[in-house]
Amino acid sequence: MTNIHDIARLSGYSVSTVSRVINHQKYVADDKRKKIEALIKELDYVPNRLARDLSKRQTKTIGIVLPYANHPYFARIVDGIVSAGFAKGYKVTLLPTNYDMTVERHYLEQLKSKAYDALIFTSRSNSLEALERYQKYGRIVCCEDPGTSSHLAAAYTDRLASYISALMWAKQQGCQNVGVVISRDNLISASSRVTRMAYQETYGKLPAANLFTGAVTFEDGYRAGRYFAKLKPSVDAILANGDDIGAGIQDYYRVHQLTPVKIIGQENLLSSRLMQFSTIDHHLEALGKAAFELSISHGQKHQLIKSEFIER
Repeated sequence: MTNIHDIARLSGYSVSTVSRVINHQKYVADDKRKKIEALIKELDYVPNRLARDLSKRQTKTIGIVLPYANHPYFARIVDGIVSAGFAKGYKVTLLPTNYDMTVERHYLEQLKSKAYDALIFTSRSNSLEALERYQKYGRIVCCEDPGTSSHLAAAYTDRLASYISALMWAKQQGCQNVGVVISRDNLISASSRVTRMAYQETYGKLPAANLFTGAVTFEDGYRAGRYFAKLKPSVDAILANGDDIGAGIQDYYRVHQLTPVKIIGQENLLSSRLMQFSTIDHHLEALGKAAFELSISHGQKHQLIKSEFIER
């Protein structure tokens, strides 16, 4: 396979001169440039871009670590990252994990080997401390509030305040028994932790029976609707972890001609607008854009994206 040294030897010019021609740089005489370009075309030479990137210590590629792509929360963050990255000539690679800690560590090892300039963790299973250990190999940005003691860059929403605001609205509407839907319930889940804190702040400790876990899609929401419809005492409002999931819940009540409950969704999607239930807009595209900017900058920085409760 032809390499840059072959082009230099056959043309009679130095490797640095050939490199300037390949990279479209100045300070190469026209006759030299034409001869080198003719050889490149004749030998069908293709530059080793990986080697070139490593020599520049930059790949112009950002890895987006996400549990799954079929949830609007992550899809909207990705939209923001892709939009900002494309505008600045960066490529983005989606790195799904299904919340597998081993898979996450594999991506961190790839950062160590310079496969990416940075990793953006939209969600995680590994601890923040585990992520921090890889910062010396490349920029790491998390999409949650890591706390003041963390050295990680972060773009995040004020989820605690937004959940409290939504639950306080439900309370003011006379709702006394509220159900909650989340995707996962464990100690490391920032969303689960914040949801419980907001519930505690407004209604007291979240009863185990009022929590439905494992919801990601509309169909999961439909299953959640079935669960809450049979719950005793019955709930009069449900905080869902996404508009499509809220739509599934509401659809179950509609199909079975049950007395509707108040639904609070998230992310102000078309589903909540069409089905006319309240929602929390965390402005995730803006969060994604902020996360990208942090991934190509230097120094520690935490950026808050304000949320908005939309009453319907």
